Amino acid sequence: MLKQLDSLVMVHFHFARWERVRHRAQTIATIEFPDSHPFRHTVDSMCEDLEECRRRADACSIDFMKQHGSFRGFINGFFFDSPSEMFLNAPEKYWDCPEYAISKGCQRRKIMDLAEIACMHTLETSGRSLITAVSKLAGGPHTGSNWLLDETTKVFEKHCQRMRKQMKRIKICPKQKLAVLLCLQRLGLPRETSTTILDYLV
Repeated sequence: MLKQLDSLVMVHFHFARWERVRHRAQTIATIEFPDSHPFRHTVDSMCEDLEECRRRADACSIDFMKQHGSFRGFINGFFFDSPSEMFLNAPEKYWDCPEYAISKGCQRRKIMDLAEIACMHTLETSGRSLITAVSKLAGGPHTGSNWLLDETTKVFEKHCQRMRKQMKRIKICPKQKLAVLLCLQRLGLPRETSTTILDYLV
């Protein structure tokens, strides 16, 4: 029982992280890009790709409750009245930034700063971590299932690849790029090396 519970707790850790990063990435895309922009569509697609992970994790939590009974308490810093609440579709529980509603006529700058770029990379890595965690949970011996997220992984990776290509065409805040270059040069690096490092980072 404890091993199964540990597995559920670990999956919830990755799920909570994914929900937080997902909302942050969609917020950035909403603020910086119009509804019709390809990058906005790609980010939205990535954020929707892992719904099957949530459903499968939710099914595993319900199976656990049927086998071992219910419990209530804190898991990864969040309070739940029963295991069946761990993977409910209530993402606002995990958000760490506000939700914005922007009018259609509002102009977007179509530029990202370095922190926003880092968030997009985190969206990719946290999504993979969730897929891996749920695959292990759902394919474990206690579930009686060899279910794997092959199709989900394939679709998510396709959108990740598309996002990386689109990010190469997006402008980075010039003030931040200059600040990074100056910092690297203060460390004694030649301008060419500093530029190469910045290109790698973004």
